[in-house]
Amino acid sequence: MTLYENKQCEICGAPAKNFMFGSFICNNEDCIEKAKLLRGGPAGHKLKVVTVGSENPVKIKAVEEVITNTIGSVLVKGINTDSGVSPQPVGLEETSKGAINRAKEAFNSKSCLYGIGIEAGLIEMGGKYLDMHICAIYNGLDYTIGSSKGFELPEEIVTEIKKGVECSIAVQNIYNIQDIGKNEGIIGYITNGALNRIDLCKDAILSAMIPRLKLR
Repeated sequence: MTLYENKQCEICGAPAKNFMFGSFICNNEDCIEKAKLLRGGPAGHKLKVVTVGSENPVKIKAVEEVITNTIGSVLVKGINTDSGVSPQPVGLEETSKGAINRAKEAFNSKSCLYGIGIEAGLIEMGGKYLDMHICAIYNGLDYTIGSSKGFELPEEIVTEIKKGVECSIAVQNIYNIQDIGKNEGIIGYITNGALNRIDLCKDAILSAMIPRLKLR
């Protein structure tokens, strides 16, 4: 039995073929180069690992982009977590609770710098209902929190959510679009791609990172 048997590439998730630069990786040259970059030095002392409380590729990519732009190269790991709230949270309290729960569980699942949780919820405002993303970033001691811009959801979607239907399922039932939450999101469909779900996730992540950024 080899060291990497039954292991996955820590960069792309494919079956691992090697153990190099402190990581299990496949034979893809891009993965090898990224593992080398993330190693950060001969002893790997500059390697930063950040975990995300979701395996949703949109959330993972958003974290990679924001965290890399704010603190430098990181290795982002998606972790399947339980939000501890309903599948479609309603209200700021429930939505933020889901984000915090995901962040803490992600942090506790693996040695890392931060655990990050992102939760989308239905937020009532002025008698209207907005879709808003909440992000929590946990470091083992405390969390910081931020939100995305909110946008008003179509009434037919709101009606389904109030019945307990998750937003992505409501979109699938009404518009016959599958897995929209893992792609452009309902905002991408409504705006014809002018604004996508990854933009909302990035807004929330960056907002939650602000208290952690040093003044220059």
